[in-house]
Amino acid sequence: MARDVSLTELLQELAEQRNFDFRGYKKTTLERRFRRRMFQLNLGNYADYSEYIRNNPEEINELLSTILINVTGFFRDPPAWEILSHEILPPLLKPLKTGHSFRVWSAGCASGEEAYSAAILLAEHFGTHIQEYDVKIYATDIDEDALNTARRGEYSLDSLQRIRPEWREKYFHGKGLLRVNRDVRRLVIFGRSNLGQDAPISHVNLLICRNLLIYFDSDLQKQILKRLHYALEPGGVLFLGKSESQLTKSPQFRRINARWRIFQRTTDSVPLDEQLRPKEDNNPQEDNNRDQMGPPARANEEVDGVRRQQRYLLEMLRIGVITLDADERITQNNSAALTICGLPAADLVGKRLQETELFIRIPELGPQLQKARHNNEPSRLQTRIKAPSAEKLLEITIRTTQDEKGRRTGTLIYLYDQTLEEKLQATVEELESTSEDLQSANEELETTNEELESTNEELETTNEELQSTNEELETTNEELQSLNEELETTNQELEERTKELDQVNSVYSQTLEQMRLPVMLVDQDRRIEFWNSRALRLFGFKDKPPMELTIDQLPLSPELRNALVRRHRSVLVKQAPMITRNQHLGGKVNVTADIHFSVIPREDHSKSVLIMFDPGSPERAAPQKAVGKKKKRH
Repeated sequence: MARDVSLTELLQELAEQRNFDFRGYKKTTLERRFRRRMFQLNLGNYADYSEYIRNNPEEINELLSTILINVTGFFRDPPAWEILSHEILPPLLKPLKTGHSFRVWSAGCASGEEAYSAAILLAEHFGTHIQEYDVKIYATDIDEDALNTARRGEYSLDSLQRIRPEWREKYFHGKGLLRVNRDVRRLVIFGRSNLGQDAPISHVNLLICRNLLIYFDSDLQKQILKRLHYALEPGGVLFLGKSESQLTKSPQFRRINARWRIFQRTTDSVPLDEQLRPKEDNNPQEDNNRDQMGPPARANEEVDGVRRQQRYLLEMLRIGVITLDADERITQNNSAALTICGLPAADLVGKRLQETELFIRIPELGPQLQKARHNNEPSRLQTRIKAPSAEKLLEITIRTTQDEKGRRTGTLIYLYDQTLEEKLQATVEELESTSEDLQSANEELETTNEELESTNEELETTNEELQSTNEELETTNEELQSLNEELETTNQELEERTKELDQVNSVYSQTLEQMRLPVMLVDQDRRIEFWNSRALRLFGFKDKPPMELTIDQLPLSPELRNALVRRHRSVLVKQAPMITRNQHLGGKVNVTADIHFSVIPREDHSKSVLIMFDPGSPERAAPQKAVGKKKKRH
């Protein structure tokens, strides 16, 4: 009897032995897809399916087709593409000059509709001048079958319904299955890539990754978002699906359109590899101290010799070197430091760094010097400067030097010209792109040959074989139609549910705002999530409450703040409402109030506490001393 195997163990086995790693996918989605495939094979548990895969290696491809849900379309969510066309692309394309490159990456492209949609938009924007620019659209996916469909560029008329009629006439041709025109296909390069494992495409201006992250767990989503951020050029645009909200609070991206999840990269990429960093330098002052031993004349001669050697070595270096003393005066510099920055030769020794043209050319030096001194560790940055000949990419390393007692004696500044390396990298990528173009052309030729062979075989088949094929196609179409209807029904239900939740939230907020009493909503960590306007006025806030305020920070008396914290904790533990009567709020709020506490459950199974203040009037507050008197019954 085979041992029991869990889904987690099966996923680990597939990753280690079959090199198919699905462990970053959402477990609920995987369970449904695995169960679907196991039902088709009449297998009852994961142990049986694991054994089946070992005995039938080709099953991996069937499983892959089952797991990868290739739902896509031309100009999916048309309003989003309208915004991309009219608001996003014009400012991205306007600075381009003849010969400049514009790189697009369609990640998780499935059968290619979104990649071709982007190609059509670019063809419309550039018009007949598109050949004057280096426009490349890289479309990647893990599903080789879907990529083959994309490379052929053939689609049914039904799948082109979202495309404007004039664009269908302009960019598609053929009968039955319509094929994308060759000029548009040449813009797109298709290739297999695992977004969670393979290196991302770099220097991307527009990155389309729609409705892909929703299939991954949060850890893999974060990993992929880091890769997407690295792939984008500064100012590059990331186009996500409307259900993907992972970047709404990310400091690395600026939100351009919240509804359609369009973001712009805001921060710099990761520095160059550590192998390009200089090794720890010896302190030149130590060498001088050793040279000063012995008779004065001999010492001076040896010191001069060492200094000449140092100067010679500095001038031989292709990197720029500047040494500063403790007062930030330049003690040494080589000519490469000035040449790299596009400055004429000059003797900078004795000058303060802030007084030199170098400091003006690279204003980032000031903050980085302070950072290196404050943290007592190397500080690195990359920056671009305008030299007389051309723009240069510099990498700068700043290190502090210390004596034997740990006291700072000076600073070393290294300047690396990375311009050539950047150009070499661009050349390598261009060669790779050319190779991919050739590979794509070869694949198109092979596809054409296969289509011709298939046509000849179809002409030679008998009527019975054609009838059998038609019946199989009809059955497949019915199954696909049924699945599409199920997906449409599910999508409609999800949209209705979202609308209902939005309405409930709106009514909930409006209800709290319309209450005649001051109300606040407090989470489990005592942070105040919501105030109505009466609560703001009660506590002396004008328009907006302070951010991240907790109830133990309210302008109340210390005793009442402690009482609020205790009541908040008790209500969460007991799960029952409570009332604290006739509390003098104290502090800035000279009011007496009954305070009501209620537990509010949340959708994520956490709980919040609704706190309502019922301020008492002077007339009601006065007789509180006679608590023991009987009240009239009503």
